[in-house]
Amino acid sequence: METPTPDSSVYRILYFEEVYPGRAAEEQAEKRKLDAFGTLARLNPLNRPRPETVKLSKWELRYEPFWHLVARRQVDYMHESVYALQVTNPHARRIEIAGTAFEIIPANGKPRVDVPLHEFCHRKIDAVVHQDALKRNLKTARMQGYIDRYKAVERNQLDVEGTIPPQLPFNAAVQMVKAKLAAEPIDAHSIEADTLEFTTAHLYFRPVFAFEYAWNNKLGVIEIDGLTGEVVENGEWFREKVEIAMSRDMLFELGAEVASAVVPGSGYAVKLLNKVTQDKPATGTS
Repeated sequence: METPTPDSSVYRILYFEEVYPGRAAEEQAEKRKLDAFGTLARLNPLNRPRPETVKLSKWELRYEPFWHLVARRQVDYMHESVYALQVTNPHARRIEIAGTAFEIIPANGKPRVDVPLHEFCHRKIDAVVHQDALKRNLKTARMQGYIDRYKAVERNQLDVEGTIPPQLPFNAAVQMVKAKLAAEPIDAHSIEADTLEFTTAHLYFRPVFAFEYAWNNKLGVIEIDGLTGEVVENGEWFREKVEIAMSRDMLFELGAEVASAVVPGSGYAVKLLNKVTQDKPATGTS
């Protein structure tokens, strides 16, 4: 299989620059801090959080990851079919095509011959996957909205303070793409070639301000989206951060099950553009 030329636009690490400033995020969190402990606590008339009893214990600006993968499956295959060929000569009893004779079928006054054929076909099937790399149910439209609306800067490794490492590895994200493509039915009697090529494999990191509040021996977290300013009341405090810089090659390393010539259970070969091995100056994308 021919190896494509390495292309830095395929495998990329991208960080969004925060749009919503930290001071504004803190003010927004203060307004909503009573919501950090849930609805039941807020509605309890005997013991509920009050502005003077809820105190900020710590805060952080962190970067949360999500995957954006775009791939195309191309299949060359043969399909066996029978074509009904109408015969217009009322006197014909048999016809011959390329040395093969076919008896004419009367067919209720519309005579025809049934010709078995081999159709040699080519199909292109595209798949786009957006997936939160912390395994949460983040909506696809939301992630695509980040990509469409906000500026992201490319980096060669994970070395930004507050970066949350992806819990969903690249291999698992690739499996999601393959499952989506394999679900597309192909009516083939034999397959000559079946390849999968990734045109986009991007790991994005979006800024999130997190404010941890303490009340009555309890902790609650208010999150503020660093791009949109959206408030999340039942936030999380992620203790795990990137402590050692992770290179692009480390993130996009392919396991043996992905790099193999034939994908188990799907019957098609995988063609992946080479990993980028040379560092480049950081550039922006929108």
